[in-house]
Amino acid sequence: MNIPQTPSVAQIGISVELLVQLAQQTPVASASVSRVDSFTQFTQKMLDHFYNFATSFAVSQAQMTPNPSELFIPANVVLKWYENFQRRMTQNPLFWKTQDRKS
Repeated sequence: MNIPQTPSVAQIGISVELLVQLAQQTPVASASVSRVDSFTQFTQKMLDHFYNFATSFAVSQAQMTPNPSELFIPANVVLKWYENFQRRMTQNPLFWKTQDRKS
């Protein structure tokens, strides 16, 4: 399989400062302490990693080789699940504890 790749450029800046200087700096007015608990953070990271992992195997229909022993799941189905799960986590981070039906 030959997937064309487009070059990407990223630039990262790092500043090394003395602790005394950092203590004197004023935080951005819009900055706030994260109120997201570690479970929600874990779940978000897990969703992101799963989606990225699953879509890394994406091929076009023309690239697919028929194989009766394999099951293919359309990428848009994975994306729909991902978006629904994110929405539900935003609405109620504990929704999964009360869910006993297929969604």
